[in-house]
Amino acid sequence: MSSITSVPLLMCGIVALSGCQLIQQAQQQKIYDPIEIDEYQLPVLLEGIETVKSFRQSRNGETWFWTQLENNTYLPGENYVVQIISRSPLKQPPNMFSFTVPSSDGQLAYNDIGPYQQWTETREGGERCVMARQSTRNDNFWLSVFTHYCTANEYQDLAWVNQLKPSLLLEGF
Repeated sequence: MSSITSVPLLMCGIVALSGCQLIQQAQQQKIYDPIEIDEYQLPVLLEGIETVKSFRQSRNGETWFWTQLENNTYLPGENYVVQIISRSPLKQPPNMFSFTVPSSDGQLAYNDIGPYQQWTETREGGERCVMARQSTRNDNFWLSVFTHYCTANEYQDLAWVNQLKPSLLLEGF
């Protein structure tokens, strides 16, 4: 989607005459709506967890990918995997996803992408949650992966974060 807005500019000059003239200058801004994608189009493949939908969006020179996971707690900001390709690693997911990862050091773990930090907790209602942050570099770009998953199902394994794998798409960045 593309939108054009008019921005008034005040132009003043001193030549043989002095004065100001108000002119309109068109300014173009491009906003690309997210598009739904298949799981194999993600930079990191999610194995061992049931997904609902995945999306891709370009914003400010970054490419955002996010996947909604099954959410039996029905709380906003839960059960997302956010993957962002950018020029520098990110410490937190963008605000639109309504979750953050802790700023304290988490438990160090490894998957096929490399090392990552993980935090787990059990809430008063019995829900178990896992949050993770991972960054990896590929030439001039960074991939930052943020996970926030909670479940009320006591039998759901939270170790699926250990099974994340790079896709062929990641090799192209």
